[in-house]
Amino acid sequence: MEEISKIVIVNLLYLGDLLFSTPFIRNLRKNYPEAQLDIVVNSKFQDIIKNNPHLDGVYAFDKRWGLKKSCEFAKALRVKKYDLGLNIHGSYRSLILTRLINPGYSMGFCQPGGSIFLDRRVLKEGEHMVEVYLNFLKNLGVQIKAGQELELIIEEKAQERMDSLLTAHRAGQEDILIGLNTGGTWPTKRWTKEGFAGLARLLLDQGLKIIFLGGAEDLERVQDILDMVECKGSIIEATASTDLMELAALINRCSLVISGDTGPVHVAAALGVPTVTIFGPSDDKKYRPYGPGHEIVKLDLDCQPCGKHDCDHHTCMKEIRAEDVYRSVQSRISALTKEVF
Repeated sequence: MEEISKIVIVNLLYLGDLLFSTPFIRNLRKNYPEAQLDIVVNSKFQDIIKNNPHLDGVYAFDKRWGLKKSCEFAKALRVKKYDLGLNIHGSYRSLILTRLINPGYSMGFCQPGGSIFLDRRVLKEGEHMVEVYLNFLKNLGVQIKAGQELELIIEEKAQERMDSLLTAHRAGQEDILIGLNTGGTWPTKRWTKEGFAGLARLLLDQGLKIIFLGGAEDLERVQDILDMVECKGSIIEATASTDLMELAALINRCSLVISGDTGPVHVAAALGVPTVTIFGPSDDKKYRPYGPGHEIVKLDLDCQPCGKHDCDHHTCMKEIRAEDVYRSVQSRISALTKEVF
């Protein structure tokens, strides 16, 4: 390990998983300060990691690419002659990509039968994914020297643009701004539209400002929610109007973010913004927002966590009411109100 000078990390997972890996990256750099340290990521989320100060190169892989384009991508990295390849994803696609990049030695997580693509398989050990990644390093003999907090660097220009957007909506930095993120990669992770509408009404009754977050895929859903909310004077609708870095900049100005278990809630956690997360099919112990100041709302059903992308009853989300979530945010809102006034 002492002779390693070039390292490539492969992580094609989602936004939250990429942020969970930032303590892994920081600690790897701490142990190898002189090494070239590169990462291959899902192209959808490259902006959230491109300013990470511990990386030398960020290479975006588009999962829509066909075989030819994927091989060309791998060939361009293979000429760099990495000494070590670390696959912290484990899917067959990422394992094949790691093999095509052809580092001198490769190790990582893998699906059943996937170990043929690696020199060494690493087992997933740890309660939270941040701990799983850090335990990967311990398997390398790497010491954890640099802390376990998440890390996200926001570009100054993106923050300035979003501050201007908020000013245009008469939302100053002194205002208590509550971010609502209604979407989710899996349909089963999405709380009901009726629930979000009811919660929005309860928040507005307290004189709070609300900003709806999300991407283009959430626009129709947010519009349906807005149609259910009668008083809209203190609502900012920012859905589909930002890129990923600008979304992070908006979240950075929120006092609290309320969301299902999906990327933006982990962006908030990385920025130190308190969250309330509504959990359904996913494991809150493994995927909760990492760090202090976060609340979890969930039912304790026998079928949880199921990890399913589709469900014929969706009870874990449908039976959570707006009042249930509001109760979890009341103490947080009370504390925020005291800070302001």
